[in-house]
Amino acid sequence: MNTSTSVPAVLDQRASLPGLLRHQARDRGDDIAVISAEGRLTFAELHSAAVRMGSYLAGSGVSPDTCVGLFVEPSAELVTGVWGILTAGAAYLPLSPDYPDSRLRYMAADAGVGVVVTQSHLRGRLHGLVPAGTLVVTVDEATASGSPHPLHEPREDNLAYVIHTSGSTGSPKGVMIEQRSVVAQLRWLERSGYLGPAVSILQKTPISFDAAQWEVLACAAGARVVMSPPGSFRDPQAIIDAIHTYGVTALQGVPTLLRALVDSGELDTCSTLTRIFSGGETLTRALAQELFHTLPGVSLVNLYGPTEATINATSLHVSPDTLDDEDLHILPIGRPADGVTCHILDENLRPTGTGRSGELFIGGVQLARGYAGRPEVTRERFITSPFDPAERLYRTGDLARWRADGTIQYEGRTDNQVKLRGYRVELEEVASRVEEHTWVRRAAAVVTDNPRTGSQVLVAAVELNEHTAVVMDQGRSDAGHHQSKSSKLQVKAQLADPGLREPAELAGRPVVPLAGAEATAEQRRAAFVRKSYRFYEGGRATVEGLSALLTPPPPPAAAAREPGELTAGEIGSLLRWLGPHRSPDRLLPKYAYASPGALYATQLYLEIDGVAGLSGVYYHHPVDHTLVRVGDHPSPGRATELKFHFLGRRRAIEPVYKNNIVEVLEFEAGHMLGVLEEVLPGLGLMVRPHGFLPDAAARLDVAAEDHYLGTFAVVPHDGLPRPEEVELFVQAHGDRVDGLPGGLYRHQDGMLVRLGEEVVERSHVIAINQGVYDRASFGISAVPRTDDDWRRYMVLGTLLHRLQRVPGVGLMSAGYSSRTGHPLPAAQRLDDLLDRAAVPAAPASYFFVGGPISAEQAAHTGMNEDAVHTKGPAEMIRDDAAQFLPDYMVPARVVVVDRLPVTANGKTDLKATALLPEVAVNGNTAPRVEPTTPTERWLAGEWGRLLGYEEVSTQDEFFASGGNSLHSVALVNRINRRFGTRLPLQTVFEAPTLAELAARVEDRAPAPASRLLRLNTDGAAAQVFVWPGLGGYPMNLRTLALGFDGERSVAGIQAYGINAGETPHATIRQMAEADIAEIRRVRPTGPYTLWGYSFGARVAFEAAWQLEQAGEKVENLLLICPGNPHVRTEEGLRWGREASFANPVYVTILHSVFAGTTHGPAVDACLRETTDEDSFVAFVHRRMPALSEGTIRRITQVVAATYEFEYTFRELRERRVEAPVTIFKAAGDDYSFLEDSSGYSAEPPRVIPLTGDHYEVLKEQGVAELIAGIGALDVFA
Repeated sequence: MNTSTSVPAVLDQRASLPGLLRHQARDRGDDIAVISAEGRLTFAELHSAAVRMGSYLAGSGVSPDTCVGLFVEPSAELVTGVWGILTAGAAYLPLSPDYPDSRLRYMAADAGVGVVVTQSHLRGRLHGLVPAGTLVVTVDEATASGSPHPLHEPREDNLAYVIHTSGSTGSPKGVMIEQRSVVAQLRWLERSGYLGPAVSILQKTPISFDAAQWEVLACAAGARVVMSPPGSFRDPQAIIDAIHTYGVTALQGVPTLLRALVDSGELDTCSTLTRIFSGGETLTRALAQELFHTLPGVSLVNLYGPTEATINATSLHVSPDTLDDEDLHILPIGRPADGVTCHILDENLRPTGTGRSGELFIGGVQLARGYAGRPEVTRERFITSPFDPAERLYRTGDLARWRADGTIQYEGRTDNQVKLRGYRVELEEVASRVEEHTWVRRAAAVVTDNPRTGSQVLVAAVELNEHTAVVMDQGRSDAGHHQSKSSKLQVKAQLADPGLREPAELAGRPVVPLAGAEATAEQRRAAFVRKSYRFYEGGRATVEGLSALLTPPPPPAAAAREPGELTAGEIGSLLRWLGPHRSPDRLLPKYAYASPGALYATQLYLEIDGVAGLSGVYYHHPVDHTLVRVGDHPSPGRATELKFHFLGRRRAIEPVYKNNIVEVLEFEAGHMLGVLEEVLPGLGLMVRPHGFLPDAAARLDVAAEDHYLGTFAVVPHDGLPRPEEVELFVQAHGDRVDGLPGGLYRHQDGMLVRLGEEVVERSHVIAINQGVYDRASFGISAVPRTDDDWRRYMVLGTLLHRLQRVPGVGLMSAGYSSRTGHPLPAAQRLDDLLDRAAVPAAPASYFFVGGPISAEQAAHTGMNEDAVHTKGPAEMIRDDAAQFLPDYMVPARVVVVDRLPVTANGKTDLKATALLPEVAVNGNTAPRVEPTTPTERWLAGEWGRLLGYEEVSTQDEFFASGGNSLHSVALVNRINRRFGTRLPLQTVFEAPTLAELAARVEDRAPAPASRLLRLNTDGAAAQVFVWPGLGGYPMNLRTLALGFDGERSVAGIQAYGINAGETPHATIRQMAEADIAEIRRVRPTGPYTLWGYSFGARVAFEAAWQLEQAGEKVENLLLICPGNPHVRTEEGLRWGREASFANPVYVTILHSVFAGTTHGPAVDACLRETTDEDSFVAFVHRRMPALSEGTIRRITQVVAATYEFEYTFRELRERRVEAPVTIFKAAGDDYSFLEDSSGYSAEPPRVIPLTGDHYEVLKEQGVAELIAGIGALDVFA
């Protein structure tokens, strides 16, 4: 294997850098050498300025091997400064103004600079950065004409520059680069055709990085240096603007930057750019392909080289023809530069054979002198060659192997190898494989610790490419559940039936039971046949089948009749078509119509008079199959009529969708109308638009935030054809439709008229549906042509339902337009296609894909078609990696982050990545608790088999462990078969830990014992949730709750730990999490009203924050007496918040939990007699015999566990609630945990003083004031 290239004779000419510039000034003095925003410099002007500065510096005592600091922003002055220092015979130390002061101070001291060249506006910043006595001179001062001083001509072994590079540990090291090394590098670049008079290279790399040096020094090879604005290395648009403005021909950048340039969508406009250099990170095949696709004909060079080997040690000229190899994920780094030797050695410093991995060692003319002032480190990293004692080799720490073609394949860092489960894993190989996915812009693989097992976990963090991985609510910070399904937010919302009106809303209203509650076979079959099909197993699509799909026949109609002729039975049967159907194979119910997100957030109201004995406005409850009367008919007795009002419940859909809420609600209304359009003709009736009547919403008695969608009337069937209100555009996918070539068609007069070859493409579809697009034979774009703006999205929904009812064909929606400026890419693409085809624009659009389905698919009542939606992009990226990587290299998790952290030079910062919250969190971090009972052991085995891991703990949470809704269905079905139980499918959501689930199975806890205690006599479901003070026993809040009898029911939340067998939670966060779970058992969704008394105020605040983080609305947050009462101030200062029976303040507060006071003879007696928990429990029991010693002890232990709880400043700073906050402050209380802070609430809190003290406010003499104060807030409005 040839491990080096020859050293050309030119390198023996002992050329120096100043000599190279002199040569260029002599040969092309009038040519432009430097271009910047400030102007231009010719080679002659640059050389002249360098000589003047060099003379000035020489006169100041600068000589060869002297290090001169260069503290200059990117500009022509930067280039002048570099060449002026070199012309003086000295070496320059780049000091980037972007660096923090502490690093600059260290670098200047480490290199021992006595002179710093700067700019006038930066001079002041140098005070305190450089040692006293340092000469600071500006470029202008140093280049001003003056008396000449002799210049020192540097030797080949004199220093040219010193670059500080960070090691894996310790402080930055100054790498000393000599003249001969840089000259060799520049000569090689020139001979390779990478630099020369025809080249204009953009200088945009920060000067403190070694990659910047050949950009700045390119004048030595006759090239023009174009200075980009400061900070442009982070700004793709600034780089593109500079390329346009100055006609740049050559650009180098790290792959992260090159990716950003491709993603900008404007790189293809850079027509002058003929060569791109990639370096600093691995170059992937995918990025190389995209660069060639964006700039056809561009020359792409992959560079590699550590600072210690002078910029670029190897290179590969990338050929597009070599990129077809799918096994080539990371491109090779090529062959050594002229005069460079490369050796790949094993741990015994013996050469590895071709194809075998080893550590890369570099030798030759470009090797650095060593590290400034670090002889030990120099000896460690620069070793004597085992092949030639006169040669040194630099130990790179990089893994590599020789390829059969003589190029070097980079394989990562030796210190990037980790050992997982006995296997060695190269993190960069994992990252590069993940990055191959078309959805991934950038990826990083890191290792995190799992506290429970003590083992390490492999995690891949990815940035999604917004152009190829479209997600719902794109670009929003609160849309993470569309990137990963691990939170189960959507399925939890679905299980909560969010579209239903809550029982409390309907309490006391007349209810009309409907006939036909038991679905007919026809209704059930129709519901299960109509689904979103994501697989197409019905054979080839044909143009005849497609034409039949586009023109479905109208449903058969009976003889026309009046709505008043409808019977109660017929109304019940009609509305049962809109109700749910259940299957043992499905977690969620099935409806006969589609609902975006399966949230069923659109409600139906009947305005009816003179039909089946009914008069009024009724809410249709689809689950109970009832009509609930919510209001009077506006004009009873005037005419027999039946109208349908459609209303969208915002809170039902908003946790899942943030954009286009009204649009998706209107789609759902259209789907419901499709059902009515299908069923009513059989009754001799039809439905037609009645109008958009906003005043009608007032008759529905609904929340102001909900969306009235429109009103439709039931009328006699007119026997006429349906009006054509939707135009269809059909695309055939390649050759998948027999008889129809691939392309886009307009459906006109029953014919398909070709518009062109271009179609809505895969990348225009939501990421998780792109696999469905790949399986589909065709796509259909529906465009409304109705004049009614309010019905545009409804007619599209009706059209889709109509087509979904055609036998033998399956469809799935895949994109739509927006009224509010958030169209999905499929709609934007259609707009472009119609514009090019000169077809009238689409006021709205709905795109769906489809193909033939089998009879088995149509008849299936399970969730096979929904399987893909149990995973988000993160999970699907992991699945893709699992197809190519060995099991031990597959990341345990893939997490999506907005941006991967980068170092100052734009490389991915792996250390910072590992600390990202999304990366650091682990699903199961609690200590492992071994399953003990036979049920737990059986369940652990099934659990582990389903989710693919061992050592299942009884405390593991099903969904945090990787479970999804399909897994939960499978697990519950296995449980029911094994134990003969009939657990409902939602059991895993109600009892998500293995211990809880085992208890359900064993019937120990058929339903969890609730810690919610009803505090007043109102019979409605709990509407106010209130936390008690220390001790967590809420019965002292009963007097307060009774003040709201008849207005709102109040439930107190008993602390976990009071019941036998419970252990108090360790943090406020955990307390709130557990309490929220209790609340959601009785009230699955908001809005919530939360109160907290004393210590309970902190838990209430935390619960409010957590609920809002989960997308729920908190309507009011009342913090009652959140401050501490004044107790024994001097002793309090001494003891602080220590929960010790030696602390009299703690004992006093603990006693007050039972006695409700902090002073009096009983307190004094308690302090005298109490020395530990046992004596305290005995004391309280003697005075309160009604309380058992066990109860007293458990309350005492809750107080002991929670007494010291405080928010840290960081925790409070991270918490901000949107809910209105009211603080009731008791007389004599200290400031609360909130009152000396800010930013924790969207609006400043209301603070209401009370005359009663901390304890009186809950007693008879003080509670009236508190009740009146709360009532005055009108919080129940």
